[in-house]
Amino acid sequence: MIKAIFFDLDGTLINSLPLFIKAYDLALKEQGFTFPKKEVASTCFGKTEAAICQKLNIPDKTKQFKKTYFTGLKRHLKEGKLFNNVLETLNLCVEKQINLAIISFAYRWYVDKMIKRLNLKKYFNPIISFNDVKNPKPNPEAVILACKKLNLQPQHTIVVGDSKSDILMGKAKGCKTVLFYKKGYDLFYDLQTLKESHPDKIVKNFRELKKLILKNKIL
Repeated sequence: MIKAIFFDLDGTLINSLPLFIKAYDLALKEQGFTFPKKEVASTCFGKTEAAICQKLNIPDKTKQFKKTYFTGLKRHLKEGKLFNNVLETLNLCVEKQINLAIISFAYRWYVDKMIKRLNLKKYFNPIISFNDVKNPKPNPEAVILACKKLNLQPQHTIVVGDSKSDILMGKAKGCKTVLFYKKGYDLFYDLQTLKESHPDKIVKNFRELKKLILKNKIL
């Protein structure tokens, strides 16, 4: 029986990957790097600014890179929109008394602003950001924290996310996992690489996820 679903925020609940590409692109170009979207994603998504700058061999530019990246996020924040059928799916979970949590790699200031903008706070408890754990995804620390707050065992929970880190995080503690890979995500991710994390299910929209929840076809 499903007792809780732990959702990633960006690229899963919210169509926000394009705004992250814009923010990272701004910071990269300032440092002299021009990459296609997929390379921006592979270079930056799921990595700290320090790790990105280390990879680009500009560790001394980390502070400025982060500052410009934040500027880009704030500039494009309003472009983030909920995917179709998200609210219907969340309301179904509430109706079925399924606990909902967010586990995000994003910074707390960004998560709070986006949650407030989209009026999502009433659905989720806890809401765990990058700043709330010592070891972010794919480390399972956030799953452990969410389960502790909800007094649940991981085997009764599902992790839904769009990245390999989401799936690996869930699997590390025995959660069931659902990869969200919508049409057009080949601009950001390689599906075959994501499949290597062995998600239990793959959905391309929230209509499919809603059906799985209704039929209890995940656990």
